[in-house]
Amino acid sequence: MQNSSTLPFRISVIGNDDLGRKASLAYKLLAILIATVYASTLAQLPDVQFHDYANYLVHAENSWIRLLSLLSQGILVALSNEPVWMLINAGLSLFLKPESVVAAIVFFSAFVVSLTVIMARPQQLLWLLVFLLLAMVVKNHLIHLRQGLAVAFFIAAWFTNARLLKYFLLALTPLIHASFFFILMILFISNLMLQIRLGPGIRSSVLVLLSLAVGAGVGYVAAFFGARQAKEYEFVMADASGIGFLIWLSVLVIFAFVGRFFLRKHAFVLSLLIFYLVSYWFIEIAARIFESGLLLVLLAGLSLTSWRLFAFKSIVFLCCLLLRGL
Repeated sequence: MQNSSTLPFRISVIGNDDLGRKASLAYKLLAILIATVYASTLAQLPDVQFHDYANYLVHAENSWIRLLSLLSQGILVALSNEPVWMLINAGLSLFLKPESVVAAIVFFSAFVVSLTVIMARPQQLLWLLVFLLLAMVVKNHLIHLRQGLAVAFFIAAWFTNARLLKYFLLALTPLIHASFFFILMILFISNLMLQIRLGPGIRSSVLVLLSLAVGAGVGYVAAFFGARQAKEYEFVMADASGIGFLIWLSVLVIFAFVGRFFLRKHAFVLSLLIFYLVSYWFIEIAARIFESGLLLVLLAGLSLTSWRLFAFKSIVFLCCLLLRGL
């Protein structure tokens, strides 16, 4: 048999690394395709059927005027009323009609969120698609456009490895949607407690106290800074069915009994769940705050194993059936 070294051509053998790279590239292309279809579909839906669509057209037309009006009232008032959201609308309105501005924001938000989520857990593509089709997720792209755009920035920041870019995107999120003032507060306190090595029980107690304090004082803080939410919400006990509370309490219980490594790795997710469950009965904006970090809660659930993963997926299925919101 002729030795391979004397053959007039080289025999190329595809190794595991080559197969892995090709599979990775194929999945990335699939993810981009799915994200494009998802975002395009949402951006082309008949927007007039959705609540607040007319208000978003007004934002697109008058953002410069509104921003200048806020700045005339002081920098704190301007920063408390989502100035980056207005800047984005104002910038897009220089080139696009109001309807196109809204469509562009919907497309960008949905594309960034869906692509990042799909790339986060390639082994769980089917469930990632389920997450993206949940009413609680879709409505942020069609009804709560401000929040959807801020979620896109937050998700992109969460998964980027570039530290400066991460901090920059995180800093922008509350200037797009005010719920991220709470999200960043929870994230900061959660990380701080990890750094000083507090145990899970102490961390949970701190989060309960923090949630109670926020529930008692958020209305006064919003009024002090002149935030628009001070006029839109009463910051009182929510008129809720309790179904959302029971569902996410079940998720928290499952998470709590996984183990210390999981609790540390997903400390922010646990903190967000505690904040939501405590403030659920005190302020009506608890659900809006929780929705801003909802996708991270769902992604953390896919890290579970055995019966816990089955239980978590069953709860998500219940969400599909019972919850249009939180």
